[in-house]
Formats: sequence, C-alpha cells, structure tokens
Amino acid sequence: MSVWRIASSSSTMRICVILRTPGSCGAARPNCSSCDQHYPCQQPRTGRRHAAMKLANRILAITFLISTTAIVGIAGLTLAVSNGALHDLLRKSLSDTVGREARVVQNSVDMVKSDLVVLAEVAASGILDDHSDPSAGSLQMLTDHLNALMRKRPAYAQAQLILGGATGQRMVLSTRSEDAGQTTVGAPTGGLRYEAVLREKQGLRPWSAQFGAAPRTSKGKEAAEGRDVLYFSAPVVARGGATVGAVAIAADFDLMVRELGWTSEDVVYSVGDQTGRYLYRSRPPPAASDGAKGNMLDDFPLRNGWGKWLAQGEPHLQRELRDPPRVVDLRRVDLVDATSAAPPEILVVGGVASFANVEMKASMYRTQLAVTVLGIGTLMVLGLTFATFCLVRPIESLTTVVDRIAAGEQNVMAPTQRRDEIGILARAMMHMADQLRRTAKNSEQAAMGRMASMIAHDLRNALSSVKMNLHILQAHHRKQNDDCLDGCEIALDQVRYMEHILNDMLAFARPGTLDLDWVDLGEAISTASVSLLPDAMRKSIDVRNCSEHKLPTVRGDRNKLLQLFQNILDNAIQAAPEGGHITIETRVLLHDSQPAVEVKVTDNGPGISPEIAGEMFEPFVTTRARGTGLGLAIVQRIVTQHRGHVTLNSRPSGGAVATVLLPVSPNDAEPADGASLDPGVASQGM
Repeated sequence: MSVWRIASSSSTMRICVILRTPGSCGAARPNCSSCDQHYPCQQPRTGRRHAAMKLANRILAITFLISTTAIVGIAGLTLAVSNGALHDLLRKSLSDTVGREARVVQNSVDMVKSDLVVLAEVAASGILDDHSDPSAGSLQMLTDHLNALMRKRPAYAQAQLILGGATGQRMVLSTRSEDAGQTTVGAPTGGLRYEAVLREKQGLRPWSAQFGAAPRTSKGKEAAEGRDVLYFSAPVVARGGATVGAVAIAADFDLMVRELGWTSEDVVYSVGDQTGRYLYRSRPPPAASDGAKGNMLDDFPLRNGWGKWLAQGEPHLQRELRDPPRVVDLRRVDLVDATSAAPPEILVVGGVASFANVEMKASMYRTQLAVTVLGIGTLMVLGLTFATFCLVRPIESLTTVVDRIAAGEQNVMAPTQRRDEIGILARAMMHMADQLRRTAKNSEQAAMGRMASMIAHDLRNALSSVKMNLHILQAHHRKQNDDCLDGCEIALDQVRYMEHILNDMLAFARPGTLDLDWVDLGEAISTASVSLLPDAMRKSIDVRNCSEHKLPTVRGDRNKLLQLFQNILDNAIQAAPEGGHITIETRVLLHDSQPAVEVKVTDNGPGISPEIAGEMFEPFVTTRARGTGLGLAIVQRIVTQHRGHVTLNSRPSGGAVATVLLPVSPNDAEPADGASLDPGVASQGM
C-alpha cells in the first residue's frame, strides 16, 4: 500500500511516495521510497487492548497472591496463637480451680483444729485447780457442747474428752449415731489415759473400731475397709498452767471431701496422701471395684519428681502428659507441722484436665476460620475483579480515544470529568492532543507561509516588470488617444489587485516585530475608515463612526493596528450589500481588572454561515470568489500579538459584528517574530 506525502522547504518542494511495509510488531510500517524516511510502527488497536488486559490480569493475579498469602499467614498465626492461648487458659483455669479446692480442704482441716481449741477451752473453764475433779455441772455442760458439735459437724465420727482429777480420770465420749452423736460420761475404757491420747499420731489414720461403726455402703455392709479419718488431739490446760486432760476429734475424711469438685465436668479432682495413695476421686475410674482407690504415682509418671517435690516443700506442681494429652496440677495441704521426730503429715489435692476439649475447640475454630478465609477470599476475588474492571475499562476508553486521534479524528473527547487519576490522565492526554494539533497546525501554517513568501517574492518581481511596461503603454496610448487606453487601465487594476494579494501573503508569511509606542486608537480607526472610503463609495455604503468620547492611547504598533482595522472594515465592506451601512462603536471598560478598549464593527450583510463559523480566522478560508482568505487570519495574529481578543458573530437581526478587545497597556505584548496563529487564543464565539 502506498500513500503520498508532500514535503516543502524554503527553496524546494518534494513529493514522497510512502510505502507501508510490515514492521517488527507485525503492523504496517511506513517507509518513504525516495528519501528512505522511516516512521514509527503503530501497534494495532486490538494489540494494545490485549496488552491492557494482560496488565490487568497480572495486577489481579499479583494482588490476589499477595492478599491470599497474607490472609493464610494471618490465619495460621491466629490458629497457632489461639491454640496456645487455649492451652494456657486450660492450665491457668486448672491451677485456679485446684488451688480453690485445696483451700477448701485446708479450711476443713483448720476447722477441726479450731473446734479442738474451743473444746479444750470449754473443758478448762470447768476445772477450778490442777488437782480438783470436774463438777457434775461441768460434765453436763461438756456433754451438751459435744452433742451440739456432733449435730453441727456431720463429718465428725467421734469426739472424746479425758480429764484427770483427784479421784481418777473421767472421759466424756460422743460417737456418731445416725445424724447425731451419742454421748456417754464415765471412766476411760481399757485404762486409756489422756497422756496416751496426746502421744498418739495425729493426722490421717485408717478407720478402726475405736472410732465406732463405719458408715454402710449401698449394699448395707460397713465400709470401714479403705476408709480414712482425720485424727487430731489437743491438751486441756488448767488455770494453773498444768495439763489436766486431752481432747480428740476423729473426722470421716470421705465425708469431709465428698463434695470436692462435684460441679466440674472437665476436671477430675482427687486427694491423696504423701505416698500418692488416693483418698478421694471426684470420678473414680470405671474399672475400679468398690473401695479400690489406686495411686497417683501409678496413674501419672511422677515417681521421679515426687520425693523431690515433697522434700522441697513447694506448694504447687504442674505437669503435662502426652499419652493421652492432659495436664496435672497438684497442691500441697499441710495437716501437722513437721518435727524432728517425724516427717510432715500432708495431703495432696490434684486435678487432671484433658486437652481433648481444647483440641475440639481448636478444630472448631479451624473450621470456622477456614470458612471465614474462604468467604473473605471469595469477596476479595469479586472485589479485585470489580476493581480491575473499573481500572481497565477507563484505560480501554482512553485507548479508544488515542486510536481515534491517531486515525485523524478531530472532535474526540476523553472522560475528563473524572476526579481520580484516570481523569488526570485523560485531561493530560487531551491537553497533549490539543498541543499536538496546535503544533501541527502551526507547522502547517508555517510551511504554507514559507511557500506563500516564496511565491509572492517571485511573482512580485515579475509583476513589477509587467506594471512598469503597462505604465509605458498607458502613457503611449494616452498620447495617441486610441482605444487601447481603457485596456491598459483594466490591466493596471488587475496588477494592483494581484499586488494586494501578494501583500497579504507577505504579511501573513512575515509577521515582523512589534514597534511598540503609544497609539491614538481613535485616529487609527479614522485613518483606516478614510483609506477604505473609495471602496465603500463604489457600493454606496454608509460608514458611521458612533464614538462619542475620545479614546485613550494604547500601547501597540501603529502600523499593525492600522492594518487590523483596515482588514476588519474591508471584510465588512465586502460583506455589506449595495447601499448598506457599517457602524463603528467604541467604549472603554475593565477586562481582567485592567483598562481596555472595545471596538465593534457592525454590518448589515448576510451574516456568517454556521458551516464555516468555526473557521473564519483560519488562513485561506473565504466565502468570496476573489480573495486570499488571509485578512481575518492577519487580524487574529495582530490581536494576539497585542494580548487582546477578537470575535466574529452573526446578529439575530441580520449581519455580523466583529468585536476587538485591546488592553490599554499590554505589559506582556509579544514583540517577537512568528506570533502564534492558534485560533484557540481568540474567543470566536461562533
């Protein structure tokens, strides 16, 4: 495929045949066959669109990958932290509950010791001196007190009081019978003396016959085997300070701790002695027979550290076991203080909690988190897809605009009303396209100006010779007074018309610099009107200057301002009909907070056709059969050089009005050559 391209310079004109050959991108690549000038490859429209889609897909994929990785990482970290928190919570909860139950056991032990102290004080209060016998009233008071204590303390199996005196020792014994105590007063049985009672081992003891009948099981049998009692004794000290008796209490240990941990379903509570033997379990193992209690050291691998823990006297021990996963928490309860003769008597309160519930909760959390992550991922994909669509669609729209501009379309608009980055890009693109159009137009007009200057220069020389010879012929025929004189006059008129055209072309091609001075604008308008008066008189046109006030002087180039008003008036004379009228109106106003002069030239011609309304200030645009179409283009250039504005509008009542607005003192007037011919500078309003 070949196209034609015309290139011109100051002295030559070259016509290039452009051959389109395939480029590296697969598109047709222009190549000039005569000057070997290459033009950039233009990627096809679909290729650019596919490139935009690939970019969008990459953005979507990268964003999704990063987001998914972050969400999965956060989810994994959340699971790990949650699992650790659940384990820590279970350990702390177990430690708190076991500590609470240990305090309950300790309070029960302290309650027994407190009751002993009260009994000893009550017994001592009934003895007058160290060797006197207790009175009958004192014994009755002690009997009533023991009966009340046995009713108040259901766990007490036996309470006994042995007092010495002048006639021998007496014993007040209260033994559990059903829900109350059966109290007897008499001599100690079996020769028992209070000194022996005080020497007996205190603390935890197996059940024996001396404590009475043991509670019966559900089958009606006594449950003495394997049953334990807490046995404590205290001396009775008379007022003189001598020990005169002893008081002892035996409490059924099973009854004391039977409600230990009964409210908990997740933790198995237990109580053992210092050897690890179970004394109580809140939930016995299913395989255990009636009365079988087992040993802590057999259920938990604690034998290696058990003795060390007891020896150090640490109140708390917690261990985690693997098979099955569980945690054990132990608390120490001291029954009696350690002495040099015997090791300390202690109880161990323990609790066991399984990690199965924690794992079940963690599994539930994992399921919920997986569903949440899946939902977030789905929403994220939808959101990213929508965001990518919102991003790619404007880019495709801008790509379409670029393609249309590249195809040569002029009235193409991008979505510049957006206020985001796409709108900024669209406005920058339209500004770039407008600047490119202006640059191309200025380059085209500059080339046309150079060509016009070259043509006018060559023709002017030839016309000078023709004009000189016509003057010689005119003088000759005037002497001869023949018929050729009229032909010479017509020929000279045509030469003058051609000179006028050449002057316009030279003025357009070489605008020249501004010779700035203070110019009387009213005098310039009057001079322009007088210079065109012969043309107006030939068409019987009435030119009226309606200016009532003297205009201020303006800073400008007098010759160019004179040419400006001559061209405007000439354009009005050409447009006005035979016998028409032209009105010139001026006024002084403020424009952009600066004083300016407005000049309006109105005619009663046919007005301006809407088809060419936007091109009236373009070079070589004219509606007349004769003319170059450079008059208004030169007007716009001169106004632009003076930093003014010019418009040309049709009137509703008929005709047209040309309005020129010139600042009084254009400080930024352009005195340089080659002032812009951009028609966008002038507000045409058509």
